[in-house]
Amino acid sequence: MTLAALAPFEPGQGTVLRSAVEHRLREAGATIEARGPWRVATAVPGEEAHLEHVGVADASHVAKVEVRGGAAPARAERREVLEVAPGRWIVLCAWEDRADVAAELRSGERRLVLDMTSAWAALVLAGPQAERLLRRLGPIAAVPGGGPVAGVPGRVTRRAGALWVLVAVEYAQHVWDVCADLCVPLRGGPAGLDAVGRLTGDPLLAPS
Repeated sequence: MTLAALAPFEPGQGTVLRSAVEHRLREAGATIEARGPWRVATAVPGEEAHLEHVGVADASHVAKVEVRGGAAPARAERREVLEVAPGRWIVLCAWEDRADVAAELRSGERRLVLDMTSAWAALVLAGPQAERLLRRLGPIAAVPGGGPVAGVPGRVTRRAGALWVLVAVEYAQHVWDVCADLCVPLRGGPAGLDAVGRLTGDPLLAPS
C-alpha cells in the first residue's frame, strides 16, 4: 500500500521551465534550447577547450523523484539513484520518463513518492580534472556520498565518467559561481549539455 503520492508536476501548455542558473549561462554566451518545457544550455563558447580539463554543465532539467520507505530503488541505464538518508533516495531520470518511474516506484511497497525536480539543482562536472574540482569544492569523503559543497549541503554521485552534484535550488547560483571561479586555475569552465553528453555518452543528457 502506498502511504501517499503527489502526481508528477505537469506544466500547462506554453509553460516554460528554467534553471536557477540559466542567467549565468546566458552571460557566458550559451545557446539555450527547448527540451520539453525546459530551457537548457546546449552549447557554450569555449566548451571543447574547457572539457579537455573540466567542464561544468547545468542538468537541472533532469527529473528528480524522491522515494521514502521500502527497498532501495533499482538503477538503470536512464536512471540514477542517490541515497539521501537511510530509507530515503532521489531517483534521477529523464523528464519525459518521470511519470512512469514514479508509478513504478509506488507499486507494491509501502512508500512515499514525490516529484522534487524543482527543489534540486543538478550540476555535472566532466573532464579529467573533475575529481580535482570536486575536492576543491568541499570535503566529500566518498562518492557517492554527501557533505559540504561550496559550503552548503550537497549530494554527489558518479555516472558515465562524470560527477553529478545535487544541491537545493536556492543554493544553485552560489554553487555555480564557486564552480566557475574554481575552474579558472584548472583551465576549465562552463559547458553545454550536448558537449558533455558526447563526452560521457550519458543517455540522461541526450535530447529527448
